[in-house]
Amino acid sequence: MRCLLAVLSLLAAPALAQETSALIAERGLSGARTQLQAQAPSADRDLAIAATRFLGGVEAAFQARHRIGATDPLVPLPLLGATLPPNPDPQPMTADFVTAMMRDLSQAMQDTRDALPDGPATLTLDLRDLWLDVDGDGTRGPAEDLAALSGLPLPEGPAVVRFDAADIHWLRAYTHLIDGVATLILAFDPEPALAQRIALDAALAEQFAQPPGQMARAPNFDMQARAFGPIVDRVAVVIQTLRRQPDPALTRAAGDHLRAMVAANRVFWTEVAQETDDDREWIPNDAQQAALGFALPPETGSMWLAILDEVDQALTGRMLIPFWRFAPGHGVDLAMWLDDPRPVDVADWVQGTAALPYARPGLTVGRDNWDRFLNGFQGRAGLYMLLLN
Repeated sequence: MRCLLAVLSLLAAPALAQETSALIAERGLSGARTQLQAQAPSADRDLAIAATRFLGGVEAAFQARHRIGATDPLVPLPLLGATLPPNPDPQPMTADFVTAMMRDLSQAMQDTRDALPDGPATLTLDLRDLWLDVDGDGTRGPAEDLAALSGLPLPEGPAVVRFDAADIHWLRAYTHLIDGVATLILAFDPEPALAQRIALDAALAEQFAQPPGQMARAPNFDMQARAFGPIVDRVAVVIQTLRRQPDPALTRAAGDHLRAMVAANRVFWTEVAQETDDDREWIPNDAQQAALGFALPPETGSMWLAILDEVDQALTGRMLIPFWRFAPGHGVDLAMWLDDPRPVDVADWVQGTAALPYARPGLTVGRDNWDRFLNGFQGRAGLYMLLLN
């Protein structure tokens, strides 16, 4: 009987990996996750569930933006900078929109880490099967493909990737990156700034609802307001939010997530370097080929790890952030700010007075590793930074 069960488990494991892609294509992420949770536990199943939880967190963030019609890029940050399908009938935005979205996103990243298997596992996905139900209607729309939403270029034909044991650490690193950004946003609490913007919108709507009468002799700036008002609003919300006193517990937690991201990346690149197969690789080593057809420069892993090592040293205060007005050998101690943060007044930071409490002499982050990375990717560094996290 035990032999029979062992044979059946071996037969079922590859089928599960192939089925997950089709399940997502047919039922969406939530439907696929429900189906997977009903199956017998295994490392492969757990990795598939973790993938649906990760993508489900991204999907929920996009749905939150779509509901209020925030479909244009908001700020250049993960998830907030993506362009979404338009919503012809948006709901009013509430002041807790960003904080609720960031809390949900942080929880989704924790749920993903909780689901990741402890040992080796594989998951085969055709990336053309993956989609996010941005409008929440339960059906796949033409602009809801994951590749289109993420800007990931796919080759002609199938785009099948076999995620393996090393890629588990890549996914863990990405959850910490997103969690770190979400936690840092929560540390500043953008709710009051959004409340002010909502109050301004209401006051302007009331003004324009009234007839101008004979007093309206000034030039009509309606076209300029429509064109530049949303941009000014976003900049104002960011500036007003940064002026708030950050929560030190959350800034420290954000730093912990970013350091955990670096640690997981180190494990990922160590395991990738030891791989001898060449089977539909997500991110290959120098002897492998990427399943999606892109070519990485030689020694990509060492170049990226060199940058991440400096990030880690900056997060712990072993290296300083150079500042444009400081003398050579002086810089900003990021670890000191994370531990004891003050409000970020943009003008004061540009001038330098806000940087002085965190200034000290020491070794500063240089440009050598960064220039090496930029030269290696020849103008494509931004895209590959998103891929490598």
